[in-house]
Amino acid sequence: MTTPAVTSPGPATSAQAAPDSAYGSVLALGKPNDSLLAVVIVAVVVLLLLFPLLRHVIRKRGGWRRFRRGVGRELTLTRRAFGEPLRTYRRHRRGVRALARQLSDPRGGLLVRRLLDAAAAALADAPGAVPHAVRTEPGLAAVQIAARPLPEPPAPWETPAEPGPQRWELPLEEADGLSQGRPRTGAHLRPLPVAIGMADDACVHLDLAAGPRLITVEGDAAARGRLLQALAAQLDRPGSGASVTVTDGVHPQYRGQRLDAVLRDLEEAAEEHRETEDAGEFDESGRAATTVVVCAAPGREQARRLSALAASGAVVCLIDGRVAGHSWALRVDGRGRVVAPELGLDADSAPLGGAVAAAVRADRRRLRRESAPRRGTPTRQRPRTREHQPRELEEALRLEETLRLEETQTLPEETQALEEAEVPREEPSRSPLQAPVPARTTTGPDLLAEPAAARDRTTAASSGTRED
Repeated sequence: MTTPAVTSPGPATSAQAAPDSAYGSVLALGKPNDSLLAVVIVAVVVLLLLFPLLRHVIRKRGGWRRFRRGVGRELTLTRRAFGEPLRTYRRHRRGVRALARQLSDPRGGLLVRRLLDAAAAALADAPGAVPHAVRTEPGLAAVQIAARPLPEPPAPWETPAEPGPQRWELPLEEADGLSQGRPRTGAHLRPLPVAIGMADDACVHLDLAAGPRLITVEGDAAARGRLLQALAAQLDRPGSGASVTVTDGVHPQYRGQRLDAVLRDLEEAAEEHRETEDAGEFDESGRAATTVVVCAAPGREQARRLSALAASGAVVCLIDGRVAGHSWALRVDGRGRVVAPELGLDADSAPLGGAVAAAVRADRRRLRRESAPRRGTPTRQRPRTREHQPRELEEALRLEETLRLEETQTLPEETQALEEAEVPREEPSRSPLQAPVPARTTTGPDLLAEPAAARDRTTAASSGTRED
């Protein structure tokens, strides 16, 4: 019996076996195992159970249409809630820029006072009607008026088309046609407007001298402190027409006078001028200078004295906190919204601090530009070296002495004596390097010159603080 020979597979057999093994491994990887199949089955069962439940809930809520509307409303509210911080920041920056432009432009403050003066002149025949606030926006200005009832506006004033506080509106291109007459008799103080915030796209200004002249800032402690400091900084700017005295306690980094000392000085000044003046402090030109006192948390007796001074018209008081007496109250919340329902005011005061700071920086830059020498102005040249300075000075003095002797010989004796008495001889010790006296430059009050309707008060502002 012969044993068959065992032959090894050839190259062709090996090549056919390799693809079969690779194909088998691929099929093994693509087949789902038991755990994956169980997960798929469970997911399908859950979806089949949730669909009838979801359908039942949607039917109870009114159908698919109302359900879609509700889902869309919830998504919209969610998007608005997450986007509100960004919108608030953009609105804040926009308000800062608008208020900074208004406060930095000298013509802006002049326009506000001119609008108040013109409205007061137009209301001269309406007893009890007082313009107390101004709203300015691009192309339009509105003056809010406290009156019952509101008189018909004369030209160029217009009646507002939209509902709101009692006001007269005026297109800014017609501002040149405003009346230049004086306000009604008895208006001792000129308008004292300050910006209090933004209402939509309008800058809101309040005339502190239009009412009881006692203004309190109430509400959130931090917000009312910022608002009071911003109002005081506006009044202390050049051209505001106020002399500001800030007492101790208004700003943590500023130590002012004690309130008792300020009240004592004001009462003494009012007593001295009571015989010749009913209100205000008049200078030599006959115009009234508005004195503003800014204080914080006065006592009961101090509040009574402040109320008496404000009622007499001697001062305008800005107070941090509530006090007893006839006053205007500005209530501000933690977000900076300031309201005064009795005055028809509702504004956002949060951008006011940054805008006032920008306006103060603009004032400083303007004063530096005005004090700098203008281009083309001849300047006094200095000597090139120190060695030639004594010789040049000696020659200049010798020439001056020669000219003086020649003029003295030609003039009579009386004229010679008068000239020698009026023109003293220059001493030789004076150095030609001495800086010349700078010429008078235009300051902030000169830029904010008042029109004829508002020239019954001064425009110089300074801070009247001193140490006890």
